[in-house]
Amino acid sequence: MSTDASRLLREGEALVRKRDFRAARDALSQAVAMVPALAPAHSLLGRARHGLGDAGGAAESYRAALDLDPRDADAWRRFGNALLDLERPAEAADAFRRARALNPRDSGSVYGLGTALAEADDVEGAEAAFTEWGHLPPPASLDPHLHFAAIAGQIRLSDGFFAGLDTGPGPALDGSFAQGDAPLVFVAADAGYTARFVDLIAGNLAAQAPGIALHLHVVNPTAESEAKVARVADLTQGHLDLAVTRETVGLARYAAPGLDPLYAAKTYYSCARFLALPQLVAHYRRPILVCDIDLAPTRDPRPWLDELAPCDAGANVKIRYDFANRLLATMVYFGDTPAGRRYAGLVSAYCRHFLEDRTATWTIDQVALHAAWLHMRRQGQWNDFREFAPGTMNWMDDSFDAEEARRRFLFVSLYSSVPKAGG
Repeated sequence: MSTDASRLLREGEALVRKRDFRAARDALSQAVAMVPALAPAHSLLGRARHGLGDAGGAAESYRAALDLDPRDADAWRRFGNALLDLERPAEAADAFRRARALNPRDSGSVYGLGTALAEADDVEGAEAAFTEWGHLPPPASLDPHLHFAAIAGQIRLSDGFFAGLDTGPGPALDGSFAQGDAPLVFVAADAGYTARFVDLIAGNLAAQAPGIALHLHVVNPTAESEAKVARVADLTQGHLDLAVTRETVGLARYAAPGLDPLYAAKTYYSCARFLALPQLVAHYRRPILVCDIDLAPTRDPRPWLDELAPCDAGANVKIRYDFANRLLATMVYFGDTPAGRRYAGLVSAYCRHFLEDRTATWTIDQVALHAAWLHMRRQGQWNDFREFAPGTMNWMDDSFDAEEARRRFLFVSLYSSVPKAGG
């Protein structure tokens, strides 16, 4: 290997770890041009391309790496993920099988196989793969409460399971509702997250999209959260149609056996937006964009929502086997269509089923979105379900550039602080 190619390989690997995918792609492209037989460079180039949203380019790079080194289990798994993003589930399943054969203890390959089979409508094969995945030990870095067996037990794909769900609307919501017909953003959170983040999401919406509606649902409000909400309502008056509903619930009743009671709270809080959603859908009768409260818009989302308006539903998509999801709950669009309303009802009923059985972990909202989506697709109930384009949102890290976010992303995560728009 040439000295320059070796240097570029090391540089590209470091850039991939830093998630600087654009610079990594450039360095690794040079490396493979210098030494086309450099399998690790092709594999890393696939990761850089996938990180940039180029699933087709990623698949090409992984295929090149595997032609050079067909025993690279990690490349087979990543190749499978790229094929899933390209909506080629049968080929993805073959890639995951190759990865599993090379490394039977790789939980990501087994979960990927279940996902691919589910999307190929092989429900029996998918459930068998997810059951196998549930018996594998999780990676050491994973939160110990998120044990695979508990999550696998919640992945129900059969149409018979959905036929037995209670899709009733649940209890009425207590509070105020937005007026008019402005596009509606909906967030729900416990009192702590409300106090931390409501000013940022509301403030950014008021600055970027004056006149838009934000519906906030607070679970177990406190004096601190109520004071913060009142202050935000006062500051955004005339710029944001802020509606607030509240819910008081005893969380101990949802504690899953064998799990810290803290996770009963985390589970319920993650599900609260979907549990309340059918009532909101019935009340508003217009499209609803459901977001995490710790997201903040970097520009006006209304043109983007106008493009989604004819859709039944939409979601941002990411393969993250350790959290058992394909459709992320971070941002989900529910259209005011029969299919959009049915999807909202099924996701809510799915979550409620496991909460009432006291078997849910806080991943259940992710599982519900994917499973209900697959069920409705098998039933031919979708007119138009859209996956959000890459770059719609971004999770922040230590190297995050707030100005770049305003230019490239529609929403950013607020796990770190970002200046308010216009501030």
